[in-house]
Parts: sequence; structure tokens; C-alpha cells
Amino acid sequence: MKRIGLGICFLALLGFTPPSPGGEKPAGFLKLAGKNKAGQPKAQSVPYTPREGDLVFYDDRNLMWMVLFAYAGTGPPLHMGMVVKTKAGKFAILEAGPDDTVRVELLDLDKRLGQFQRDFKGIIQIRRCKKTLTAEQSKALTRFAHAQAGKRYAIGRLLLQGTWLRSRGPLREWLLGATVLDRDSWICSELSVAAGTVVKLFDPKVVHANVAYPLDLVNNERYDLSATWHDAAVWQLSQTKDAKAKK
Repeated sequence: MKRIGLGICFLALLGFTPPSPGGEKPAGFLKLAGKNKAGQPKAQSVPYTPREGDLVFYDDRNLMWMVLFAYAGTGPPLHMGMVVKTKAGKFAILEAGPDDTVRVELLDLDKRLGQFQRDFKGIIQIRRCKKTLTAEQSKALTRFAHAQAGKRYAIGRLLLQGTWLRSRGPLREWLLGATVLDRDSWICSELSVAAGTVVKLFDPKVVHANVAYPLDLVNNERYDLSATWHDAAVWQLSQTKDAKAKK
């Protein structure tokens, strides 16, 4: 037993990260709010184990997009996607227009998170889904994701968000707010809400895909999503030095 303990300590010093309890290697780490022994707020780094339905938010601090978002009456995060499983059973992120491209893509989860952090040095936040999808729901989400891949990004509809022609607004939302599950083109948040609606994570009577922005979904201020998703936590590729020191 002592040899095993020494071996684990040695591997920890080398920066080795043990697999998660499910036997899978964690897909990075999440910085969660916590408290120290004195009861004072102190963040803690925990392994991130992806689940279908997790919401992923990106902010590359792009000044142009920040100005445009402000004009539309919202703000960062500037982009988002949802964690799904591919037909091959691998975790991917379903995104409309990743990195200012003009198509819907299914991106390998591990590669995508690392690529964004490496290329943009931006902030990634993840809201972990509290609910476990049934086998049928999982298949439905996978079917939906693959059916959307390759479709266009809704550039025209995005531009309308800064005008009175958009669906967002107290009276307009009452009249025009809706979640359409089959579109020829998508805005990122619109796609994520539609995907979640397919598997009953979003209530279409409460959250309308055509009026929800990433900022509305990253916290519980506009919509209370606390029953379905944990609070957003910052994602990082590796653990903080403090977290490693505790091992």
C-alpha cells in the first residue's frame, strides 16, 4: 500500500492526471466556486467530465462583436454550443458559426476546447447538465445534431438583431417568440436552444430560441435554468498550481 501511495505522489509531481471515476480521462478542468477552511470564498479546480446537454460558452473578447452585441442590447459571451454525441458515440460540440465561420459544425470536444483556448486565449465557460438523457433522448439529440451539420449560419437574421425587425422585445416576443426545430440556417444560441428543446431540456413555452442570446443562457437572470444546469464554470486545459499542490 505504501508503494502505491508513493507511486501516486510521484505521478502527481510529474503532472499526471488520474482518470475520472468513470474511467475516462477528464476533458480539462472546471474552476468551481468553493470555500477554504476559514469559510472564505476560494475557487477549486475539478476534472470536467462531459455530458450530453452541457452548454459551452465562448468569449474571444473581439471588440467588433462586443460593440455589435451591445448595440443589440446584450453582451459577452459572444458564442455558444451544446455538447452532443456523434453517431460514433464520441463527444462533440454542436455549433453554428464557430470562430466566425458560416456553417454549422460538429466539433470534437477535446480538440475544440483546446483549439479555442490556444488560438484566441479567450474565456470558455461550461454549464454542466444535471439531467441524464435517456437512450431515446440521446439518439434524438444525435440525429438532430447530424441533421444540422453543414447548414448555413444565419447571417441575415443575426444582422436583424440590431433593428426593430427582430423578434426580441416584450411585445414582439409575445407575438413572435418561438422555437423552430428545423431551419435552413442558424444563429449559435438559437441552435443550442433548439437542440435542448428536442430532448426536453428547454421548455419551448419559456425559452424561445429566436429571442435567446448566449448571455441569457450563461446565468439565471433572464431564464432560471438552475433546475437543469449547474452554474457556469470557467474551463481550463490543466489544473491550477494550487490544485496540483493539494494532491
